[in-house]
Amino acid sequence: MTSNIRRVCFVASLTLIWHLQMLTAHVFAGKMLEPVSALKAEISLVDGIAINKKGEIFISMRNHNVISKIDSNGQLIPFAGSGESGFSGDGGPALSAKLRVPANLAFDEEGNLFIADRENHRVRKVDSNGIITTFAGNGTAGYSGDGGPANKASLNLPSGLAFDSKGNLYISDRSNDRIRRVTKDGIITNYVGIGTDGWSGDAGPALKAQISKPFGIAFDKKDNLYIADRGNNRIRKVSSNGIISTIAGDGGFFFMGDNGPAYRASIAHPTDVAVDDNGNIYVADRDNNRIRIVDSQGMIRTIAGTGQRDYNGDSELARETNLSLPFGVELEKDGKLLIIDRSHYRIRRVDPKNGQVETVAGNGKKLFGGDGGPSSGARVNFPHGMAVDEHDNLIFSDKGHFRIRKITPEGIITTIGGDGVRGNIGENIPALEANLYGVASLVISPRKEIVFVSPSGFVSLIRRIDSNGIIHNILNTGEESYLHAIKAEKSQGISVSSKIEAISQFSDLAYDSKGNLYIPDRINHQIRLLDPKGTISVFAGTGDSDFFGDGGPAIKAAFRDPSAVAVDKDDNVYIADAANNRIRKVNTKGIISTIAGNGSHEDTGDGGPALSAGIRSMDDLVFSPSGELHIVESNPNRIRKISNEGIISSVAGVGYAGFFGDGGPAVKAMLKNPTAIAFDSKGNMFISDMGNNRIRKVDSNGIISTLAGTGAIGWGQDGETVEIYVQNFP
Repeated sequence: MTSNIRRVCFVASLTLIWHLQMLTAHVFAGKMLEPVSALKAEISLVDGIAINKKGEIFISMRNHNVISKIDSNGQLIPFAGSGESGFSGDGGPALSAKLRVPANLAFDEEGNLFIADRENHRVRKVDSNGIITTFAGNGTAGYSGDGGPANKASLNLPSGLAFDSKGNLYISDRSNDRIRRVTKDGIITNYVGIGTDGWSGDAGPALKAQISKPFGIAFDKKDNLYIADRGNNRIRKVSSNGIISTIAGDGGFFFMGDNGPAYRASIAHPTDVAVDDNGNIYVADRDNNRIRIVDSQGMIRTIAGTGQRDYNGDSELARETNLSLPFGVELEKDGKLLIIDRSHYRIRRVDPKNGQVETVAGNGKKLFGGDGGPSSGARVNFPHGMAVDEHDNLIFSDKGHFRIRKITPEGIITTIGGDGVRGNIGENIPALEANLYGVASLVISPRKEIVFVSPSGFVSLIRRIDSNGIIHNILNTGEESYLHAIKAEKSQGISVSSKIEAISQFSDLAYDSKGNLYIPDRINHQIRLLDPKGTISVFAGTGDSDFFGDGGPAIKAAFRDPSAVAVDKDDNVYIADAANNRIRKVNTKGIISTIAGNGSHEDTGDGGPALSAGIRSMDDLVFSPSGELHIVESNPNRIRKISNEGIISSVAGVGYAGFFGDGGPAVKAMLKNPTAIAFDSKGNMFISDMGNNRIRKVDSNGIISTLAGTGAIGWGQDGETVEIYVQNFP
């Protein structure tokens, strides 16, 4: 009896600890987020804003998959979302749920918060007790379900939300190019749009009109619906009897028309609208970096923003205050306007009566990608080189964030090198204070240090982070000592022998057991060797761009664009001879041979001898714990291996670029430009799935999953999401 009581108490304690962690462990920039001053807090890209009846402000941070509240005391408090990217939690606390790129927010009359859970293709509801459920959407991107229950219908990237006076919820079904309506009893129907991208239908029924990528929506007091018709660069109005018209924007993607009729003005990708009690319509004119107002007479003017993006503080007048891609607007009870100053990482408040402006949240620093929390909730940008240390921590280059990061076996991600600033400045200082740029490859040295290469223009740098977290330079190809050494070599590449400039371009690194570092010099078609004493020499390659030398000394062989290198347990060196479409081996006696590739630039031969296979676009070579050589083929979007018997086969990727297959066999999954792999001691394989901005994991049973990254596209100088328009890109 006593042991059972103890067991129950122990389980109860663990359960309590887990709930406390889930309720408080919202991790931002490596810190546990407890209530903090909103003005001192870092925020990320905000896609949605709403105000409840108490006047509290709620914001959705898309990259961190969380909803936060700014209370009446100006404190920023977690409200919904665990920070992990995914879908889970229905029926439980909103703080424990997973969201995926949340967008707009809206409150109903009962005080329930509705979230456009965009990439889950759902609308979620958080009730007054903090419990989350799915209100609309079945999670499958598409269009279906009209006339039936909303939670069984298909949506496609829902992005905007608004309630009419009767309590019906309207959804900007963005990539279906429609506005959907959900009645109070949960039945969904189409309200605007025929479902094809375009602009048509003004003065007719909204159900027969075309709209393009609608985002923010709002109602006036008469239940007229206003739509930020983003793709059409217009604001559309749907009257309460269902007739659509254009009230602002002539379709031009530029700035024009202030102080004239709004329908003749140009607006650029409007993302939100709000309507006050007097019928004034506020427009987030995003790409013009302005907030504009359309008055009850249909005239348009700018009330905030100069068109310039540089941050110039809270000026005395909103009209003189710079905004940067303002994304959303929301009106407070007293008529003041809240603005998502998205790329300044601030929420601003403007008084339309006197033009005064103030910041209510955000210190202007971007809340960075999930450090200190689960890697599945973090954002990574163009992941590249990776390695696993002796503790099974995965170390990788988060290239687009100018950082080196670590994921523990428990799945917690942190930054261990780089301050996020592009550059290569920093010697004998903490690695976290140094600049990094373009880290292409990294390895763990025999001394357990992280060694990495940064190709930067015509100069390549090799640097190391020691066990104390201090960064040091190892080699700089622009320094005289290096240039003198390579010019003294008998065999010189075409660049080294140039009378204009001697250039090296390093692409990979590999150590042997003696501490020798092997470095492919792609532009000179050679493999260089840096010994433990710091002496640089040519290990393989005459410098000719050619293919010859098999059966003889590697120093007398020719390569074409050697891209990657690996060393086996016996210190044999393997070279990805990329432009020759072959893998070559240099044994411990220095003799070279070809072990894979028939020379053809194709992706063929699985199930047969590696020497008969077509191999191309090799970005990495890595040995598994069982001694099998694995090949990262970037453009074929595959990972292949060569067995110890010399048979080649695919282990990940179907050969087409894309993102697909998590939870299933890796050989049936889709990758997009993978760049590197690494293995832990248990045989799990990690993949830098660069084109998908993810780290993927293939377990020992061959099942693939996403370990880190949300798949957000690209990066910009100020942390912007780069928008790419390809056909009807969602």
